[in-house]
Amino acid sequence: MEITYLNLLKKSILFTLLVLLSCKVNAQIFKDKYIKDATKVANIWLDNINSKNYGIAYSNYSSEVKENSDSTYWLKAIDQLMNEFGSFEKREIISQEFKNNIENLGDGFYVFIEYKSNYKNIKECNEYILLGQNDKIKWKILRYDFSYESEELDPEKKSPN
Repeated sequence: MEITYLNLLKKSILFTLLVLLSCKVNAQIFKDKYIKDATKVANIWLDNINSKNYGIAYSNYSSEVKENSDSTYWLKAIDQLMNEFGSFEKREIISQEFKNNIENLGDGFYVFIEYKSNYKNIKECNEYILLGQNDKIKWKILRYDFSYESEELDPEKKSPN
């Protein structure tokens, strides 16, 4: 009797472990799919920016961003920024991360993507995009940011004067 009880207990533990492993594998599959889908949206958004299709790019911002921003101002600002950057040359993804909670945004599905980009006037620029899934299960841009080192601030570069 004791042997059958132990066998039953072993089978029960094994079954529980298999169920937990299956859930973890499924979660990873969904996480990878979310990152892939969000990255596709981010790449299209950046392509629209680099092609000067600013209106289309603006339409892919989340409704929360659009409610708190002026489209006319944004269109002028992004145009000025892209003129400063110069023509787009290349871009590669440095990192991608899925999060289900972001401070000040709450619970949800979020993907953060970091790119290393090159423009004619800015040789090394990091671009950052945060996307969130809206209530219609569509990925929308929540934030775009960038950073780069300016040669004007580099003490190693000597002024021609």
